[in-house]
Amino acid sequence: MSHTTYNQDEGWFFSTNNAQDQAIRFGLTSNLGNEPFMSNPLPISNSTFTNIVATFDGSDIRIYGNGSLFESIEYNGTYVPTQNLPIHVGVASYCSECTKFQGIVDDVRFYDKALSPTEISQIYNDNELISDSDDLVGHWTFDNTLNDSSIFKNNGRMLTMVSSMVTSPDGKIFISEKNTGKIRILQNDILLNRPFAVIDDLDVNWETGLLGLAIDPEFENNHFVYVYYSTYDDNGKPINQVVRFTEKDNLAFNETVIFDNIPSNAAFHAGGALAMGPDDKLYISIGDARSSIYSQNKDILVGKILRINKDGTIPSDNPFPNSPVYTMGHRNIFGIAFDEKNDIGVFSENGDALFDEINVIKKGGNYGFPNLQPENLHWSVSNSTVDIKPLRTYYYSIAPTQTIYYTGEHFPSLKDTFLVATYTGDIYSIKIDNITKKISSQITTHNDPETIVSEKYIQVNNYPFESIIGLTQTPSGDIYYGGYHIYRLDSVIEDDPDQILYSIQVDYPDNIAIDNVFAGYQKYVGVDIQNNAVKKLDNSSNNYSLFKIKIPKSLLSDVTNVNATVASPLNGENTYDITDYLLDNSSPKYNELSIPVPNDSMVTNIRINGQDSSSDNEDDSSSDNEDDSSSDNEDDSSSDNEDDSSSDNEDDSSSDNEDDSSNME
Repeated sequence: MSHTTYNQDEGWFFSTNNAQDQAIRFGLTSNLGNEPFMSNPLPISNSTFTNIVATFDGSDIRIYGNGSLFESIEYNGTYVPTQNLPIHVGVASYCSECTKFQGIVDDVRFYDKALSPTEISQIYNDNELISDSDDLVGHWTFDNTLNDSSIFKNNGRMLTMVSSMVTSPDGKIFISEKNTGKIRILQNDILLNRPFAVIDDLDVNWETGLLGLAIDPEFENNHFVYVYYSTYDDNGKPINQVVRFTEKDNLAFNETVIFDNIPSNAAFHAGGALAMGPDDKLYISIGDARSSIYSQNKDILVGKILRINKDGTIPSDNPFPNSPVYTMGHRNIFGIAFDEKNDIGVFSENGDALFDEINVIKKGGNYGFPNLQPENLHWSVSNSTVDIKPLRTYYYSIAPTQTIYYTGEHFPSLKDTFLVATYTGDIYSIKIDNITKKISSQITTHNDPETIVSEKYIQVNNYPFESIIGLTQTPSGDIYYGGYHIYRLDSVIEDDPDQILYSIQVDYPDNIAIDNVFAGYQKYVGVDIQNNAVKKLDNSSNNYSLFKIKIPKSLLSDVTNVNATVASPLNGENTYDITDYLLDNSSPKYNELSIPVPNDSMVTNIRINGQDSSSDNEDDSSSDNEDDSSSDNEDDSSSDNEDDSSSDNEDDSSSDNEDDSSNME
């Protein structure tokens, strides 16, 4: 339960240390920059309810368990209550995805006073409301209602996650609610009260539930809507399946299962993206169901993109005879989209902690997971000619979700680009060339990253933070997106965007590895190097390994000096200037350096300083190195920052019931 800001300088919160703890802590913030004042963990039961009371009288914090004082803490901070955020139960008030709680919260009361020990004991023993009603400023029983029974009527709302959004030719936006099983319709910016459909036999877990939606290209004639969701077979075994509904007057009829018995592990990596291709076929993403070894087995459906006819039959021109499998070697895919004019298909794939991907769909393609392109490793580790390399990777996870191809006129700078929503709360616009990118073209052994023409990073900046799961465009060119609410993108700052991503080429021998590359614009470039074969220095010529780096002058125009911090087994850590580096700045575009790295070091941190390095500010670092030494690409893989776009919150896509949806606001 939370009423605090992201920086925890206002308000208060209840929290747990981690998901395994059977204990609750109470925290009170201070606006002096101090850490929050935290109670010790109060043990709670996993079989019965624990009555918890926290009070603050301006000088002392007290926390009680089952009517008895557990701890008293003197408060030496300066308290400021949070004014601009709702109270959240189940997650943090500043974020719909942060510090989730697994458990049951019941009967919450707020008082406009610090209760006395006698009153607290009375609450626990007699369950009576204390003092006159003016002191009770909020009371939520959670008995089949989120309403506040106090006189102030601070009624709550249930927030539930959107999993997909699609728009029909007549402008209706269909919205799937992952955990409730409801498919809602947003029409003329009004969320209709009656759901289009409700999936009753839903299997809901972390990544399972009601997932993907697709609209038939001939919707105006047949009114077909396709749905991917998790359920159970007749024996109670978890599976995923695709059904088709017929829409009439905003309601679903003629439910038809067109593809079932898709493997599921009942919790993770269910995939679920649906998209109609320019070939009038339905494309379906299937996650690896945490059985990644089968992603390389074309006879087992996990870790695949399927291609089927509208009635669920198998197209005769699929790459594998009598098989729905179209591509293989996948981990988990939430987004598939098509540029119908140029016959290009793209999918976004989630890595583990590192290297999310944007890929081009190739008929019969093998995308390498898990053995040719293992998770958390760059695709360049694969020396195979079998697997298709990604169009784009992201070193740090952006967690891509739904993907669309934008054809509207409302946002000219986004027109004819693939838009990728992210769980991290922003949108990427990716423009690629159409040479050899057709989904039916011959498979190439290597798709070079330079085939991206441009990438724009649209900072949405919702606060409280909200992931973007669903993304769609309307016939009029409007863009709608959603996580726990539905938003419409109103404007994008398109003039003079800032470049925030730069391509840095590095070249190094096998005995060292690059852990990280980072930069401060026109100030420095830093490289963290790990030595895989530490050697004792002698007088031989192999005391140093030569590390080469090629830096765009648009990122670092001048190089003034290079220094290193070295950690070695014998000499510990020391920092010194490197004087024997070689600099070639003859190119108008690049500074190229050759830098010696001592072979007796375990870790070497190289810092290449520019003219402004004296005014270091680590916060403005802006460069991620996605590529490694094997690339011959000399172009900037630049990304334009569209700055922060503004948006209006149109409607809450949440339902008013107490189903198994996620959180309450």
